[in-house]
Amino acid sequence: MTDEEYLTSLLNKDEEALSQLMDTYTKLLWAVGSKYLNHQQDMGIQDIEELVSDVFVRLWKNPKGFDPSKGTLKTYLCMMTRSMALNKLKQVAKDMTVELDDSITATLTKEESNMDWQAFYQAVMTLEEPMREIIIKRYFYEMKPKDIQEKTGYDSKLIDNKLYQGKKQLQKQFKELGGELG
Repeated sequence: MTDEEYLTSLLNKDEEALSQLMDTYTKLLWAVGSKYLNHQQDMGIQDIEELVSDVFVRLWKNPKGFDPSKGTLKTYLCMMTRSMALNKLKQVAKDMTVELDDSITATLTKEESNMDWQAFYQAVMTLEEPMREIIIKRYFYEMKPKDIQEKTGYDSKLIDNKLYQGKKQLQKQFKELGGELG
């Protein structure tokens, strides 16, 4: 199935399409999630399984969040997994802070909300090529600029410039789309 066909199927609540997506992308999402959660002290296999399941549940509940004209379903799912993993790490850190603060009877102040991954995804997808490609490879696949250069054949100065310009544009576009960095 194409990404557009998957979207149509998900909008029609086709469980078979979701099952196919899970078969296709579970290992990839597991790898993305484990990159962030596996090395943490209190995170384990169960947390990664829960994260991957949550990604598919979120996609099932809100398939309209994916826009095939702005990027591939694979990239969308990877970005959602990364964002949700980082949010989970923030929550664990916040919970640890709460325990510490409770032990010294300090009052907690409200922490900034978790990053709005939907707005962030939309902002990234508004970038033009090759900037979007370079930003995704650098920040979502965590490739080093040298690796991006080898993979794409782009000049190192172009990569550095696009990363700098992309970050600036991304901050502006993310705010315009109503995102909130947390």
